Amino acid sequence: MDLGTAMPRSGGERIYLERIFKKPYMPATCMFMSYVVLLGFSTPNCIVLGEYVMYILGIEANRWNVRLVAVGVISVICFIHAQCQKTGLRIINILGVGKMVILVVIILSGIAGVYMGVGSSSSPLPVTPRRLRPDGYLPFDQERYFTTAQKNFSNLFAGSSTQPHDYATALLKVLYCYRGYSTANQVLGQVRNPIQTLKRTAPIALFLVSTAYICANIAYFAVVSREEFSSSGALIAGHFFRNVFGQRVGENILPLLIIISAFGNIAATSFAQARVNMELGRDGILPIANFFKIQRARGRADAQAEDQNATPGLFLHWLISVLFIMLPPPGEIYNFLVDIGGYTVSAISVAISLGLLYLQMTPSENWKGHHGCEAKRIYTIIFAASNILLLVLPWIKPSEVLGGGERFQWYAYPSTSLAILGLGVVYWVWWAKIRPIVFSEEGMELLKVQQRRYDSPELIPMMGSESGEEEDLINERLRMRLSAGSLQNLYM
Repeated sequence: MDLGTAMPRSGGERIYLERIFKKPYMPATCMFMSYVVLLGFSTPNCIVLGEYVMYILGIEANRWNVRLVAVGVISVICFIHAQCQKTGLRIINILGVGKMVILVVIILSGIAGVYMGVGSSSSPLPVTPRRLRPDGYLPFDQERYFTTAQKNFSNLFAGSSTQPHDYATALLKVLYCYRGYSTANQVLGQVRNPIQTLKRTAPIALFLVSTAYICANIAYFAVVSREEFSSSGALIAGHFFRNVFGQRVGENILPLLIIISAFGNIAATSFAQARVNMELGRDGILPIANFFKIQRARGRADAQAEDQNATPGLFLHWLISVLFIMLPPPGEIYNFLVDIGGYTVSAISVAISLGLLYLQMTPSENWKGHHGCEAKRIYTIIFAASNILLLVLPWIKPSEVLGGGERFQWYAYPSTSLAILGLGVVYWVWWAKIRPIVFSEEGMELLKVQQRRYDSPELIPMMGSESGEEEDLINERLRMRLSAGSLQNLYM
């Protein structure tokens, strides 16, 4: 919140990294670009939505039916955002409220399940086995006189792992549920009164969502048995609703709520990710930067329309999402994608939090006294330390592997995450060191274009390795935005 209210401009972490790491020129931005482009997809929620569609229809999920549904969903959402932006925003807002309502429904359903004695012989809705996954039937609990809540909470941590690697992996999945918190920072340039809005709404949203998540988890443990937890995978909500409401309603109707929730998440992710892609492309950071200047090539001179039309960014987001949906093997890739995304976010969070400490402790940076919300130093230290722990623990080899069906090695996701960040370094070496030499005969040179924040003399770099004509186009774009009254979109 400190960084977001100090620099209320679209782009999220990229803007903060540029403010913190000024030298050498742009490697942090290139590493962030690599993460955003390769991991900024909607694949996990698309897969979950496809699995629940098959679940409701009673069709056994296979390699292609879930993927085809997933591709169709991301295609529809990107089309809506590209052609009907207001409609897309309405969908995000409505389903955002709907997701909170769904959490309330889950919490109340858990309370109802406890009251009905789900899991015992006295329950009005006895559990019946049903083939939910291709690897076998659900186990039927023989302890007839104890409810599921009594069995689960009497020995809550029985069978839990004690491996540091597993704890880190679990925490990364927990943080994945809160990743939407940073979405607002990615589109602050399009938020009315961004500083005041972020200061008011972010703490309230975080408190409400955290409370709802805790209560929802308690509700799940009160209704869903340990065996179902270990065997159901992403279909855990289907078991939950079936155990509370019976087979007809719980398996065929209420899982629609999960589909709605996943659809809302995909819509919000696509909207925010497209804007980040556009910022990276327009500022010359992506290798195909000219693709993101298509509006100017068509003669569009309205700066506000240029900033809000994110079709090229949506296309890139759609393309990456479809590739990650279609190429990997089914089922096994979901947790892996969540883990590599979470690990990379933790690495970026460490860099940003330590950088914020540097800004706070260095008088020459003139950080204190901005109009936003200044974070207390102790909170920043705790945040940095916790993320450092998440970066270290996955490298501790577990002595045993729970669930024995995992395909990937224990070191797969941390090493893949670091490799993705490393690709950004490779791209930076090409852009900053090799490309100017290779294209020197064509008059290419390293351009260091700057952006100025409206209330500060400080400058933040843009990226360019183009000809002088391209520099003129970038400066023209900045003048257009200034003349259109878009100073609020040029913070720093």
